[in-house]
Amino acid sequence: MDSSTKSILLELLNFSTSRNQKLFVVGGTLRDFLSQKPYSDFDLTGKNAAEIGTSFSRSLNFTCVPLDKTPGRCTTRVILDQKQHLDFTDLQGKNIEEDLSQRDFTINAMGQLLSDFLSGRKNIIDPHNGQDDLKNRKIRVLPGPIIPSDPLRMLRAFRFAATLGFEIDEDTLTKISLHKTRLRESAPERIWYELTLFFKAPTTFLLLKAMHDCGLLDCLFKVSDEAFAQYQRLDSLLKDPGKFFPEFGAQFTNQSFLGRQYLLKLSALRMNPDQSSGTGEIQELRLSNDEIRFMERAQDGTRHLREMCLGGNPGQNETYEVTRKIHTELLASIVLFITSFDNTSAEGPALFCNHILKFYYEQFLPVMSERPLLTGDDIIHQFRLSPSPVFGKILNSVQKAQVLGNITTREDAIALAENLIQSKNEESNG
Repeated sequence: MDSSTKSILLELLNFSTSRNQKLFVVGGTLRDFLSQKPYSDFDLTGKNAAEIGTSFSRSLNFTCVPLDKTPGRCTTRVILDQKQHLDFTDLQGKNIEEDLSQRDFTINAMGQLLSDFLSGRKNIIDPHNGQDDLKNRKIRVLPGPIIPSDPLRMLRAFRFAATLGFEIDEDTLTKISLHKTRLRESAPERIWYELTLFFKAPTTFLLLKAMHDCGLLDCLFKVSDEAFAQYQRLDSLLKDPGKFFPEFGAQFTNQSFLGRQYLLKLSALRMNPDQSSGTGEIQELRLSNDEIRFMERAQDGTRHLREMCLGGNPGQNETYEVTRKIHTELLASIVLFITSFDNTSAEGPALFCNHILKFYYEQFLPVMSERPLLTGDDIIHQFRLSPSPVFGKILNSVQKAQVLGNITTREDAIALAENLIQSKNEESNG
């Protein structure tokens, strides 16, 4: 915690003390603090905590946003800056112990007085031995009707296990199996949010298998044995892309690609043997249009690569056409394509993919990043033509010739365009 944040929290402590109100640090904030992990937000509770947060924000001119106005469990967010905020939630129950007993998992059911938190004291309020589970890296649900009161907590157990690198204890898995069908009671948006965080974790295959074994995954969508096998290979490839692509492994670590990996994992699960996707179930999860388009483009790209690979050794023309069709989703398509083969039959496809990547990064992208040798305006002025569908064909032919190294100058491009226009005119007249 930086000095500025600590200073604000000390101001908050003085503010709440002057009103004879106790505040407790709880939830993920305390969990991450005890785990010595970074945290940027603060979860606080206490009697009338939301009102305290609102008043405190006004006293220091911070932005205040009400997150929940339900009487008895009001939540207010006080925004400190773009990266930090304080969440104030009214105490649930008569005291902090009752409040903690209504939370989800033992590691999230700990509390500490704000004064003790700031002074570095170790006295943690821990009625369910969350500190032991934190040390033993266990996700354990609290006793009582915790899951029936919010069935989404079943999926959240897997999300926490994936993001923290923990295991889910057997009793919790048993309870999830017992209540699994109640997951459908949760809003699709909430389900997709938890799934997104789960799939964004680095390694998820073993947890996904546990999700399947307890029956929870089937409540979301059916997954074939083949899709499971592909998911495992994809999980492994994403951890070490250099194993398959020694020259281009670094390309798979750029932020744009990393930010979409969660959709690749979902795509692998939804890819059927005929390479079609279960779009109905996917749409029910409330993915954004952009997410759906990405998955569809990646799956289309996978089909193009499969057809090209099965067609034998591709020439430069075929390589260009496929690369142009896939382009922005090439890496995603390659990952889905290569992981559709088992390890014993992946050598040939791997060589094929490396050939495509070499063409893409050494020939295609360099040309695409340059100013075009010929534009639509050039065609209009040079040949006195009106805009028409022919323009696209001419520009694509010029770009293709440039990528393949057949032309290198503007004069070459104009000459090629002239030949294409002449051929088109001859066809029309013939």
